[in-house]
Amino acid sequence: MSPFPPIVDLVPHAPPTVTLDELVDWSEDGAAAELTVRDGGLLVRDGRADTVVCLEYMAQTVAACLGYGAFRGGVGVRVGMVVACRRFTLHRSHVSVGERLRTRVTRLRATDDISSFEAEVRDADGAFVATATMTLVHAEKPPN
Repeated sequence: MSPFPPIVDLVPHAPPTVTLDELVDWSEDGAAAELTVRDGGLLVRDGRADTVVCLEYMAQTVAACLGYGAFRGGVGVRVGMVVACRRFTLHRSHVSVGERLRTRVTRLRATDDISSFEAEVRDADGAFVATATMTLVHAEKPPN
């Protein structure tokens, strides 16, 4: 049993857009999540997805990180948007259906309106699949 709420309570998406299965680690400075690439999942075609989809996996991990912080603070989840992505490196061409991945994001700096995170996706063997530095903007805070 996970000590964290379900992902759908932490990210501002609904199925089938939600790609993460669960939040597995959290601190004020970052978070980790896990997912299984599923047939019919976001951008999955013919049993695989181009690795560029990892940008969405990383962005949803940022959302889960911020969403859990909001949950702990008793406020609602905020919508955000990736506005810049530096050093986005793809370490292979695709991810396959059935593959288990772990994402990790680390906050570099943040204000109420904008934040920057280092992000990575690794496969079950711990090898890098993708890495990036992302800048995100955040919508207005929801009412308590």
